[in-house]
Amino acid sequence: MAGQAARELVRARTDIVDLVSAYVTLRKQGRRYVGLCPFHSEKTPSFTVDRERGLFYCFGCGAGGDVFEFVMRVHGLSFPEALRELARRAGIQLEEVPEHRKGEWERWLRAADGAVAFFERSLAHPETGRLAREYLERRGVDGATIRRFRLGYAPDGWDFLLRHLTAQGYEPQLLERLGFVHPRAEGGWYDAFRHRLMFPIFDPQGRPVAFGGRALREADQPKYLNSRDSPLFSKARTLYGLHLARDALHRSGRAVVVEGYMDLVACHQYGIGEAVATLGTALTLEQAQLLRRHCPAAVLVYDSDEAGRRAVERALPVLEQVGLEGRAAVLPEGLDPDAFLRGYGRDEFLRRLDQAVSLVQFALEASVRRHPQTPEGKVRVVDEVLPLVASIRHDVARSEHIAQLSQRLGIPEDAVRARLRALRRRQARPGQGPDPVRVAAEASAQQLAEQHLLQRMLDEEEARVRLLQILREEDFTDPLHREVFTALRHSGDVHVVREAVSEAARQVVHRLWFGPRPARPDEDGWVARIRAEQRRRRRAELVAEIARAERAGELDRVRAIQEELKALVE
Repeated sequence: MAGQAARELVRARTDIVDLVSAYVTLRKQGRRYVGLCPFHSEKTPSFTVDRERGLFYCFGCGAGGDVFEFVMRVHGLSFPEALRELARRAGIQLEEVPEHRKGEWERWLRAADGAVAFFERSLAHPETGRLAREYLERRGVDGATIRRFRLGYAPDGWDFLLRHLTAQGYEPQLLERLGFVHPRAEGGWYDAFRHRLMFPIFDPQGRPVAFGGRALREADQPKYLNSRDSPLFSKARTLYGLHLARDALHRSGRAVVVEGYMDLVACHQYGIGEAVATLGTALTLEQAQLLRRHCPAAVLVYDSDEAGRRAVERALPVLEQVGLEGRAAVLPEGLDPDAFLRGYGRDEFLRRLDQAVSLVQFALEASVRRHPQTPEGKVRVVDEVLPLVASIRHDVARSEHIAQLSQRLGIPEDAVRARLRALRRRQARPGQGPDPVRVAAEASAQQLAEQHLLQRMLDEEEARVRLLQILREEDFTDPLHREVFTALRHSGDVHVVREAVSEAARQVVHRLWFGPRPARPDEDGWVARIRAEQRRRRRAELVAEIARAERAGELDRVRAIQEELKALVE
């Protein structure tokens, strides 16, 4: 058995309460079960399990999902691995991958491993690898670390790897598909990496799938060159060093996230085993989801320059979206983690990790340093930092950051909250794309009405059918509510809805499903509240349009708008 049918059968045969009870002490509370969350430290139970629907959700850290996601988080597995594990427990035989596809995949992996071995031998060669070895020696990389990361050297020539792997029976077309060689315009192929220190990139199971190459000549650009995406490798979905960090991530409860290859290698050589690297790019949603399977928190240790600062600020909404607690370690100006470890040592680096600040505080201090403490400068600081504050989901944390911003700048907290509301209104204007993470300042009456209506549609099929005849997508001002509503058009099953929406909207589904319900459903009242809010917004738009038309001297347009406004008031 394979595909969706196998997934549904495994889900049906797995009792989520029995599964979770192996890791969490649960007690029955009404129709559901509660206990202490296994994914973050807490003293008051906020972890809830619904046996009937096969779902779990933590109101503390936002972790939620079905039996597959629970096993993925607990053991740090991929979905196929979790599916196989739960199928084994349930006594279900999964259909094997067809032999021809299995053989193709294994051949790709063997070719990648053959490339790693070739580069390793080239690095070890007395003459060929001398410059690369001297570079590693200058950077303080020892032999054990070279072997652990299987570092290598791409010789300074056009087709050394090509000739080696084709002699092993691998077709140039296969090597091109993996990104190891490039086609020549006049026919033939040439090596993608030449005269570079080679960093093999491994998947979570420790199999080589791609490469990063560091130029050894100043003239060779770019300085760091990555393999392009291939059947084995996606840069956005890969974390360098994750295969070595998995156990340490679970033990420490945090990930130390750095940007580059040498930063990661230095961290591991100095005993920072929970370090992973983002391959020199901004942290992606897929990378954050990978981390969330292994630990509840991440400390970002990026270069202490402007690019590093921007990367930290861009990471906050991504971490919020997957429920990872994010902090930033501050290094002296001009130092990256590799240089800091070599200059100051492991103990001082660990101290910096322990003193890491929230990402909002990091951005606040960086913004304060850039702008003078004049009224105009304070306005610029507020406008730079508030979008980050707005991306924080938890009400308490968001309020704390608003208070911190107010105190740091010496301005009234009410003024900060007013600016936040203005920001939120701008983001909700028609024609503008929504912020990637839901901006949640305070749940408005409109949002509460949207939540209650979506809950009704999830709870009862009759309510879903009835409300679909009344409501439209544009009735939902929250973009994630709108996404859930669109998914509910096709099915009222909570699992079908979860699988049809984005990760951020999936978290909304969890909160809706496990959240409290009103004592008495009031569908008509909630719909009326939405309609009233729509009329209020339209009235405000018309008043603004009248002012613009009057300034332009367009009297006919003023009269037409006034008629529409009169109809709305009546």
